[in-house]
Amino acid sequence: MRNGATVLAGLLLVASAASAEAAGDCGSQAEVRAGDTISSIASRCAVTEGLILRANPSIDSSADLQVGGTVSLTGPMDKLKSLATDAGQELSQAAGNVGSSVRSSVDGFLSDNPQLQSNIRDIGTRLGLSEGEQPAEVTLEPAAPAPGGTVTVSATGLPKDTPVVIGGGSPGAAFAELDTTRTTPEGTLQAAIKLPVDLQGDRYQISVRGEDGAWKAEAPAFDIGR
Repeated sequence: MRNGATVLAGLLLVASAASAEAAGDCGSQAEVRAGDTISSIASRCAVTEGLILRANPSIDSSADLQVGGTVSLTGPMDKLKSLATDAGQELSQAAGNVGSSVRSSVDGFLSDNPQLQSNIRDIGTRLGLSEGEQPAEVTLEPAAPAPGGTVTVSATGLPKDTPVVIGGGSPGAAFAELDTTRTTPEGTLQAAIKLPVDLQGDRYQISVRGEDGAWKAEAPAFDIGR
């Protein structure tokens, strides 16, 4: 048990260091501004890009940032989880006399961890797959609408009968919410969206994503006409 106590003490030290690292210039979280990227937030808040990615598991790239939303700066949780896993393994070995009572099958493990099952399903959706069916696709009509104009956003292969957010922004940067709607029971979508008059940058990209940010599908980016 001495080894287990040592590992747990180490975890507390790591958690304390994580909190100190998160202090930065923005406190425990930062608000996303128009045109922000993970790099710009890291620079503004005096933290690393890696810390932002680790503290926000739902953010894979700058395109997952939402203008007006916030990102957590609470520290390297992945490292803490890794240490917790190591501690659990060490304590488990010390208590080998009860190991026979622990279910070790994959099915049993997943059954006891429904959140893990959900995360596994999200991986397929993030890769552009919808419930194991057709790849998600988003198209625009017209393909290169003008600022302030109306564009018809059509999509197929999305999760069925699901609330979604339609967003837009510079490719690879934070997006702004343009509309919210719901997919059909067939996993399709069609919506008329009025674009902002003051589009920033030279190119613009419209995306459709889940309300929880677990998945997204993007239309081809287009040049902004002036």
